[in-house]
This record gives sequence, C-alpha cells and structure tokens, in this order.
Amino acid sequence: MNFGRMAAKFGVYECFFLLRFRCPLILLVASTVLLAGAVIRTRVPEFYETTVLIDLELRDTDRIDGAVEPSFRPSLRHDLKRRIAELESRSLLEEAAGRIDLMRRWGSASEEEVIELLRDRLRVVAEPSGASILLSARDLSREHAASLANAIADCYLAHKDEEARDEAKAKALRLQEEWDEARREIEASEARLVEISKKEGSGGQLAEDLRRDLVTLQHLHHSLEAKHQQAVIEAQTAATPIRLPVPASASQARLVPRPWLSLPVLLLAGLIGGILMVLAKETRTGTRWDALADLMDRLDVPLAGFAPLSNRSPVGIREFPDAWIEPYRDFRNRLFRLPAGECLLLTLMPARKSDPIAEAAAALGVVLADAGRATLIIDADFRRAALHELFEAARHPGLSDFLSGEMRLEETVIKAHRPNLWFMPTGPLPGDPGGLLGGRRMTDLIWDLKSRFECILLVSPSIHEVSDGALLAGLTDYTLAFTPCAGHSWKRLRETKRALETVSAVMAGVVLTKPYRPPREVRHAQAGLTGAAPLVGSR
Repeated sequence: MNFGRMAAKFGVYECFFLLRFRCPLILLVASTVLLAGAVIRTRVPEFYETTVLIDLELRDTDRIDGAVEPSFRPSLRHDLKRRIAELESRSLLEEAAGRIDLMRRWGSASEEEVIELLRDRLRVVAEPSGASILLSARDLSREHAASLANAIADCYLAHKDEEARDEAKAKALRLQEEWDEARREIEASEARLVEISKKEGSGGQLAEDLRRDLVTLQHLHHSLEAKHQQAVIEAQTAATPIRLPVPASASQARLVPRPWLSLPVLLLAGLIGGILMVLAKETRTGTRWDALADLMDRLDVPLAGFAPLSNRSPVGIREFPDAWIEPYRDFRNRLFRLPAGECLLLTLMPARKSDPIAEAAAALGVVLADAGRATLIIDADFRRAALHELFEAARHPGLSDFLSGEMRLEETVIKAHRPNLWFMPTGPLPGDPGGLLGGRRMTDLIWDLKSRFECILLVSPSIHEVSDGALLAGLTDYTLAFTPCAGHSWKRLRETKRALETVSAVMAGVVLTKPYRPPREVRHAQAGLTGAAPLVGSR
C-alpha cells in the first residue's frame, strides 16, 4: 500500500495485521466457495472409468498358426504413435459409436457432438515397455463404461484383422502373378528349344543351354506354386497378432475422482481466494488524500492522518527523514485548525488495547514543540506505560504520585532536551486508577496545566478496555483514535466513536499507524535524550 510519497509500503507486518482483522471476510469467502462447490457436486455428473489392455506383440505360446509376419517393422516409437492415432481416429470412433448407439445413450443431437464427447471421455496411453496400449473410457455408469471400452477395442481388432487378411491376400496375388510369369517363361523356353532342335538337331550347344535354363525355370515354377498354395492357406486363416487378453468388465470400473471438488481443495481455494480479495481490496494503489478522504467520510470526523512507526524514540532525533516526519507535520497543521481556546487539550487513545501509540504520541508532541508550542505529554495509561522509555526517564515519580498527593506537580514533570517539550510519566500503578482520574485533584490539574501549556496530550488506554479512557476523554477538548493502517476495523472505529459520544467526548479524528524503516544513518544516530528538569511556570 503506498499513499503517495510520504507513505510507507505495504509490507509483511501490515499484511499480517490486515489478514488478522479481516478473518470474518476471509471465512465468508471460503464458506461461499464451499457452498458453490457443494452445488457443483450435485449438478456435475459422476463418471466411471474402465481400462482395457491391448497386447501389441504375441508371445511364442500365444502365436497363431498361419499368422502373417510383416516384412517391414517400423521403429517402436513411431509404431506406438501410429497405433494410438488409429485408436483415436474419427472413423474408428464413428464405428464404435454406431455399434452401441451412443447418440441415443448420451441424448446427443448430432454425430459431431457424440464424437467430441467421445474424444473427451477417451484416454489412450502406451505402456513404458511398448508391448501394450491402455485404453480407458468413461461413462455415467459402470456397465456403459465397460461396453464403450470393449466396443472401441473390438472395432480396432476387427480393423487389424481385416488389414492382416488384406496383406495375406495381396501376398497370394503377388505369388500368383509370379507363378504365371514363370509358367509363361517355361512355355516360351520349350517353344524355343523345339525350334532350335528342328534346325540344328538335339546335340547343339545352344540347345543344351536352353535345356539347363528350362530346368531352372521349372524348379522356380514349382517353388512359386508351393509358396502360392501356402499363401492361399494363410489368407484364409490370417489374423492380427494384436490381442485383447481380458475384456473390460463393469466390476473393474472405478469412480473417477474429482479432486478439485474435494473438501480440502475447496477450503484451501476459498481461503486463498479470500486472502487475495482482501489484499487486492486493501492494497490497491491510491493517493494519500484518497485514503484520508475515505476515512473521514465513513466515520464523519474532521481529521485523519498517518503515523509512521520506526520502533525508535523520536525525542532525541534532530534531523528526521521526510517520509517519516511529514505525515506528523501534516496532521499537526490540521489540528491547529480545530476550534480551541488558548490550550489545545487532546486525548490520544488506541482503538484496541493491542494498538501501539507510544511512539506516535511522542512524535506528535515533538512536531507540536518544534512549531513553537509549549507541549506537555502525560502518560495516563497506568497499565501499559511505555512513554517513559522513549524519554529515557523513570516511571516514578509521575501522575499517580501527584494525584495521590505524595508529590508536587514540579516533581513529576520532566523537561526533555528538546525546546518546548515536557513529559509526565504515569507513576506507579495505583489500586484504583479510575478513582484517581475521576477525582477533584485531576480536574484541578487539568485547569492548572492549561494555563501553563499551549498543547497537552493525554495518552489514554482504550475506552473498550477500562473506564479510564472514558474519564480522560471527558476531560479534554478532543480525542484522537489510533489504529494500524493495515487491518483496522471499521466496526471498532465506529464503536469507539459511539462510546466517546456517550460520555460527551468529541472524536476529532483517526490516526493510522504503519511501520517505517528509517535510513541507515538515522538508525545509527545516537539519540541524546534528557533527564528531569523543573517545570516551566508559564508560557
């Protein structure tokens, strides 16, 4: 998330808080996905799948007498591709579909639709050994899946048987032609021999050569005749070496799993979808002013700003990075436009008890003091005192010591080594913090301090946690609610505003805190913080 030049980027820390406080939305998205998945499961039909093993090579014990061995065998890889293509060919699928009347079974309006469905429900793969092919078919029932797989396999075997017979017939026809050609050559040689014998007699050299050639042709003729007779017999018994060892059966059909509709997958998809939706919604790129305007419009408050947090004390830093200090200065300038008397009296309150505000309160006091306003920061959160660590001061003496009457005001206020800035720690935790804050001494303290300082900041606990927050908000002019920029709850902010209104307190605005990592030179700077100093008597 980047709200302009002065805003920090949306990092892992903010993502964690964002997702933590958007859990209801994420769970809602996950529930919607689960419900949609349940509806889809009822509407999408379940398929059963069965597989047929088609043997491509015969073992010696399975070889059929008279089977024709091809004279040319292609490479195993290309042979498998060719056979798979034959099983997936349109002509074969049309024949199988017509054999079991798939148009009527599937209720299809056209043959083209049947073929497309059949291709989607058919899977043909070769075994790694290359000796067989696995043909898998899916349908709405076990019986239909088995019949579909068997129909395709039977049609394929019938085609291969027909090819084997055609090859055997072609071989017999070729041998018949060669036998006829040899017979014609014999007849021609015999006629030539008779003619020569009449002219030269039977003892000539030419006649002798013709007789030897004639004997050779006669032997060839007898050999071709034997081969032809064998080919005729083979053509009558020819069959493909491809076999279907075991046909598909309904008992072997299995339900096709649908992992994308399983409960774990749907739940995971819903959670991921919810997380992505939250991140996309909350981290969309916008300007700083768009974010502030949207915040003020939703809550109907006059002020809204940012408070970068670097986990370091801002009190002793002399030169601030612009990206860190400018949001505080901008919010300070907005505070000055609020209607107030000679002293601006503010309560700084976290929207939730877990929201850190100590550094933001100290930084706001620093920019008020740098503007020339005498500023006092009072840590009134007795249960979670943290500001004294930023000022490098002790927690005691402090506010509780003064309210209990054990110490004077001058003994409980610390002068920071920064012009115009003072600090009052909480003091020890009293037994009844609400009783001290609601007493007359606290009211007198506020009136006294208003005459001494131009800006007074009271750091308060959450109004939803203890009654102290309501008491402090009722004593000041305005209340500012602090909450993380990422992961803030609109519901909690509205509840905070309503709670303040019930005690006649005014919620002037909301401050969004966000992590900020300062430059290295600032991180290694030595913060020179101050010790105690007497309280200034007047402005």
